[in-house]
Order: sequence, then C-alpha cells, then structure tokens
Amino acid sequence: MTTPEAFRLKFIDIIYKKEDGIAWLTINRPEVYNAIRGRTTDEMAVALKDAGNDASVRVVVISGSGPNAFCSGRDQGEDRNSPEYSGSSESSFMDLVKHIPKPVIAMVDGYAIGSGNILAYTCDFTVASTRSIFGQTGPRVGSPASGAGVGYLAHVVGQKRAREIWMLTQQYSGQQAFDMGLANSVVPHEQLRDEVVRYCNLIKNNSPVILQLQKITFNESAEYLEEMPSPTELYAPRYSETDEAEERRLAFIERRPINPDKNLPITPTKRQASLLE
Repeated sequence: MTTPEAFRLKFIDIIYKKEDGIAWLTINRPEVYNAIRGRTTDEMAVALKDAGNDASVRVVVISGSGPNAFCSGRDQGEDRNSPEYSGSSESSFMDLVKHIPKPVIAMVDGYAIGSGNILAYTCDFTVASTRSIFGQTGPRVGSPASGAGVGYLAHVVGQKRAREIWMLTQQYSGQQAFDMGLANSVVPHEQLRDEVVRYCNLIKNNSPVILQLQKITFNESAEYLEEMPSPTELYAPRYSETDEAEERRLAFIERRPINPDKNLPITPTKRQASLLE
C-alpha cells in the first residue's frame, strides 16, 4: 500500500491508502462513531482529488473505522468556534464524491446516519453489512439539510420512500436498505470487505473512460437538483442561531427529550402563503 508522503503529517481524521488500483479512504474517528467535522471533510476532499488525478486509481472505497459506524453524521458536539469547524465544506465534498471521474463505493458497516447516510447514497455503489443501520435525523436534531442532498434520495429510492426516510427519522437495517434500493448488496460483516473487493475487480475489468461517461450521464439525469437553492445556504445561518436549533442539538448530545416549547412557529413561504389564502 502507498500513502502520499505529503499527506502523512496532515491527515488526522482519515486514513488514506492506495493498493492495486483501489483508493481506500477511511473516516478514522471511531470514538465519535466516525462523525464528521469540518476537518474531516476537508481531508476527504484532498484524498478524493488525489484519487481522481491518479491514473493508477480505478475505484475509490469509502469506509468507517471500527465495527460500530460507517459515519454517524455531523459531529453535533463539535466546538463551533473552533478553527477546525467548517459549515460549508460538507456540500462541496459531496459534490466531489458525486462527480469524481471514477466509481466510488460506500463500504457500510454499522451506523450510516444523517450526513453518513447522504454520503452512502451519494456514492455510486453502496455495499452494506447486515449489521448496518441507515437513517436521517435532521428534523429531530435541528439540522437543516441541503436541497440536492434531500432531493437526490428520491432518484435512489423514489419519492415516497425518500420522504419517509427524511421526514419520519426512522432507522433501517442493512437488509431493509437493500430491499428499498438504498444498498446494492448486503452481506454478513465478515464478508463485507471481500464483497467490496469483488465490486472493485468487476469495475477494474471495464473501460475507465466508458465508466466515466456513464457516471456523467447518470449525474446529468439529476443535474437540475444541483441548480436548486440549498435550504442550508438560505436558512441554516439564521436557523442555527435559534433557541430551537440549540435545544435540539443539546437534547441529542445529552440524550434527553426535546423541550417542545422551543419549537419555532412555521412561517409560510410566499408561494405557500398564496396557496393558503
């Protein structure tokens, strides 16, 4: 395995190695169930750019360190005043996953929650273990999500399932994820790496240029979603400063019920208001 020498001293939140045409990118924060912070996405972006520009790399595999989680979403306990906190790098990192000119596989073992679930379904392939758990938490923990990230799920599992996943904040097993089309394959955890390598070998047998063109074609079918104004960009700066956002974040961290008195009243948009008249 090789690791770019220049990266060895920089990478704290991830492990990045390349072997036999496969770039292995591992989120390495098991103490917080591989929750991501600004530094994490910045490091992952550096690794993805390296993989995208390295002609020897044919496929990228993203995984989480340890048996408990692929990625449990945004680190809600992160100090938002820390210089390592970034509220803007996550969406650009997801764009890299989606548009890097090589197939990207999510190797999911354990929790894939919130941004972790978005990451899993944004990858070209999702291979999961039977002990995987998928789901969204945004409306429950007070975390607004980007327009493209929400809407793209409908292309993966359909409108009804996508709304269920996002709006009900339930959790789904690896088998349920496979049954609804959220995962390509589900295997016992001890077979997970072998199954991912099998996918990688199938990819390596095919034309890299044709795969690049096919990925572009699939992405273009959902391109209009990227033109949508992101609710995160429009509302997150204001919402994040509200009592509701802080209450939901703290309740999640402290593992206690939400105080409903902190909920904000709904303010209809102009279009919604006109329909309600």
